Amino acid sequence: MTELRVGLIVPLSEEFGYVSSVVDLLGDFLEQGRVYHSFLIPGTEITGLLTVLHEMGQSNAAIAAQDLIRVFGVPLVALIGTGAALSLEVALGDVVVASEIDAYLHRAKAVGDAEHPGGSGLALAGTSWKPSAPLLDLVRNFPLRKASRDVVTAWSRDALARCPLPVGLRPAAGPGLHVAPVATGDVVVGSDTFKAVIRNKNRTLAAVEMEAGGAALSAYHSDTADVLVVRGISDHAAKDKTATDLTPDVDGRPNAWRRYAVTNATRILLKLLAAPDFPWRATSPAGGPVSPAPPRRPEPGPSRGDGAESGPAVDGRSPDGHRSGKGWLDGRTVAAVTSGAATALAVESLLHRRRDIEEALAAASSPPAPDAGSHEARTESADGPDGSDGGSHPSADLHP
Repeated sequence: MTELRVGLIVPLSEEFGYVSSVVDLLGDFLEQGRVYHSFLIPGTEITGLLTVLHEMGQSNAAIAAQDLIRVFGVPLVALIGTGAALSLEVALGDVVVASEIDAYLHRAKAVGDAEHPGGSGLALAGTSWKPSAPLLDLVRNFPLRKASRDVVTAWSRDALARCPLPVGLRPAAGPGLHVAPVATGDVVVGSDTFKAVIRNKNRTLAAVEMEAGGAALSAYHSDTADVLVVRGISDHAAKDKTATDLTPDVDGRPNAWRRYAVTNATRILLKLLAAPDFPWRATSPAGGPVSPAPPRRPEPGPSRGDGAESGPAVDGRSPDGHRSGKGWLDGRTVAAVTSGAATALAVESLLHRRRDIEEALAAASSPPAPDAGSHEARTESADGPDGSDGGSHPSADLHP
């Protein structure tokens, strides 16, 4: 029997097109105003729900993560998409899994610029979150353990064989897998100067993206879900970002690096989720919505898409207590109020609702009846640095 365990967030519809070329989607349904696509993790009986934000940003990711946790009770929220390299050790097409999520714009302060009278800059502070220790341990050791290191080797080899870039631009080796801190904030970074400001705040940061802080904040406040951020590297967060994004593939289609990066990230994410010893948190019915709506059954059908953008900032508290702050969402609270009057009737309704959804997912993924004579098995082809400069407050020069 299949079990719903993971909620997958994809920021843009362009990225959904790349993810869905790897993930075998079973169907989609509408629940409380949001569309979800069901999928099965290859080689397991674990199902997941994928949702697309259609816009970038922390608040959009926070709301989507909250819905996945509270409506469906998933014990893991995973975020996948493109990212930009901050470290010279990270190449285009590589994949970075966040060992720490640094919301570098949290509590930033606009300050005067002594070098440019009348100018201003930003003094950065930041706050951070981490995956649980068991999850981080699994990811860090995945390329090292005898049972899984061959999986990583095959993933990298097969990714290079599938690389859509023309011969002159193809990387010499397959993608690398990095487990390192990731910066997150509501800024598209395409400036060498701003990139240096972020790195000066924390020299261990390997990549920068725009949604992880929101998903991490919702998971943290739920106290029931873990968070896993997986980013395929498609640019260097520098002034050549636009040109890199427009790089055509062998068929002349743009965004070749983005396609390569996201498909690499998706394939290694599926390998991680299929690990026999993946440290899933125990699921619990508590924490569902106060007024559950009746479920809508998944309807099988193909899905594809293409892109959009934008979104605001997030703020939160670190579970390790090193930094703290209030959580806010551009005028919308991340934490929906579940009053003390959440009665047994509401909980019972949620239990029935979740069971119906899981039965529908199981039906969508079940093999043909015995009298068919045979059935097909789904298969999926194989396919940081440490230390911290805590307490520094670099200033970003915003003088034109």
